Amino acid sequence: MNSKEVFTLSTLLTRSPLFHPAGPHRPSGLVGETTYLLELTGCRYPWADHLYRTMRDLYWKPDDVNLVADHAQFVQLAPVEQETYLQTLGFLIYLDSIQIQNPAWVSQYIAAPEVAACLVTQAFFETIHAQSYDHLLSSIVDGTTRDRVYRLWRDHPVLAARNQELVRPYEVFHQTPTLEHFATLCFSDVLLEGVYFWSGFSVFLTLAARQQMTGTAQLIRQIRRDEQQHLALYVQMIRMLREESPRIFTPDLETEWAALARAAVTHEIDWIAAITGGQFPGLPLERVTTYIEWLANLRMKPLGMPPLFPDVGQNPMPWLDRMGDMNTGKADFFEQAVVNYQDDLDFSGL
Repeated sequence: MNSKEVFTLSTLLTRSPLFHPAGPHRPSGLVGETTYLLELTGCRYPWADHLYRTMRDLYWKPDDVNLVADHAQFVQLAPVEQETYLQTLGFLIYLDSIQIQNPAWVSQYIAAPEVAACLVTQAFFETIHAQSYDHLLSSIVDGTTRDRVYRLWRDHPVLAARNQELVRPYEVFHQTPTLEHFATLCFSDVLLEGVYFWSGFSVFLTLAARQQMTGTAQLIRQIRRDEQQHLALYVQMIRMLREESPRIFTPDLETEWAALARAAVTHEIDWIAAITGGQFPGLPLERVTTYIEWLANLRMKPLGMPPLFPDVGQNPMPWLDRMGDMNTGKADFFEQAVVNYQDDLDFSGL
C-alpha cells in the first residue's frame, strides 16, 4: 500500500463531529477526520484557496440582464426553435436544482475545509443559475408556459428517464458512501458540468450567433464561465484522490467511468434529436453528435483517461466557444475553452 494511502475500496466515509478538538490541525487528505476549521493561509490544498477566491470574485446577478428584446424575439422564432429553447431550459432547471443540494451535501465528507469552501460556494452559484432560468421564463413566456417547463423534468418521458439515470451515481453514494463511490460521484459531476450543461448551452449560443435571444446568451455565458470553475474543482478532487488513494483506481473503475461517459453522450445525443427532430437551424444532428463526442474526449483528458472517440480530434463547432467567451481570451484549465479570469487568477497551471 502507498504510505500516503489510508482508505480502501470498502471504506465507508463518515462525517466528523462539528466540535472535534482532537481532529488534525491539517487534514491528512481530501477525506477523513477534520475540525472544519477554515484557515486559508497555509492550507493543505493551495489550489482550493485559489479556486475559492476566483469563484468568489465572479459574483453576478441574473436580474441585471434586460430581457425585453428576448421577450419580443421569442414569438418570432420558429415553433421548433421555441420548443427546443423551452425544453432545454426544462432540463437545465433540473440539473442546476440538484446541484444546489449536491455540493453542500458532498462537502460534509470533505476533510479539507478549503475544498469544502469551494463546494458550498459552487452551491451558491448554482442557486444564481437556477434564478437565471426563472428570470428567463418569467420575462419571456406566460405563466402557463412557465409552469409547463418547470414540470418537464418529470412529465416528459425521455427527460424523466434520463434524469433518473443521471442521478443514479449520486444516490449510490448517498446509500453507501464508500471512497470508490465518492470518486465516481466526482466523475459524474465532471460529466454533468462538462457534457450535459455544455450541450444545452449550444442551443442558446446558436440562437445568439444569429443575433436572436441575445439577453439569454448573456446569462448563459456567465453560467458557462461559472461551470468552468466547477469543472476545475471536480477534476482537482479526482486528481487528489488518485494521488492519495491510488488503489481505488482499478481497471474496473475506469471501465465503469468510460461506460458512464458513453451513456452521457448517448443520452445527450438522443435528447437533442428528440427535441429538435434535426430541424433546428445551425444544429444538424451529425455535427451535434460529433460535438458531444468531442466534449466527452475533452473531459477525459485532464483526468489522464484515453479519448472515448479517437476519431474526433477537433471541435466541429468552434464558433460555440467564441459565442460563449467572456472576452479575456485566456486559455483555461482544460486548454481549449475560454473563461474570464481576474488578471491575477489563472488556472492554466493546474
